[in-house]
Amino acid sequence: MKKLLIINQNNPVVPPLTNLLKANKDVDVALYSGDLESAEGYAKFLPDTNLLFIAVGPNDADLYLESLFEAIDEVQPPISDIVMLSYAGVDDELDGPVAYAGVKDKQEFIKQQRYAIKIVDESEISYSIIRMSQLKDNQASDYRLFNEGSKMPVGTVSPNAVAKLAYDMLIEQKLINHSVGIIDQ
Repeated sequence: MKKLLIINQNNPVVPPLTNLLKANKDVDVALYSGDLESAEGYAKFLPDTNLLFIAVGPNDADLYLESLFEAIDEVQPPISDIVMLSYAGVDDELDGPVAYAGVKDKQEFIKQQRYAIKIVDESEISYSIIRMSQLKDNQASDYRLFNEGSKMPVGTVSPNAVAKLAYDMLIEQKLINHSVGIIDQ
């Protein structure tokens, strides 16, 4: 059995992902519920963790990941894969302007997201990044993906679609070491 640790900051993708994971008896899901800037807090949850799902932000993701990876370096859990949620536009891939909910300083937000991704990349653990379009609460589960470096239209995506992609990455081992943008079909 694999242990999956979900680090969640009230992200609407986590409930549908958790529902998908409940059907899989080979995965034990733990939810981190501590201070997102506390390496000591993370360290208590990390032993025996094989998979990591990170859904923090939009703001201060870089600070949270610095603390998380400080704890990972200390604990040395057997993490084989990481899936991290980020935002479409952080790679200048969108074909139009976008507003990010809860973000006042767009330039600082993009710097924080890019640094958070860099922290994951430099960990030398297999990872995947999901660059989400603006989340829209609908029941759609079909989606289109855009590889890193490809132009992508501004659009919306449902939490269900992002959860399905995250499940495929974590459990089915699809798109390992990729950064993909996602919008509804």
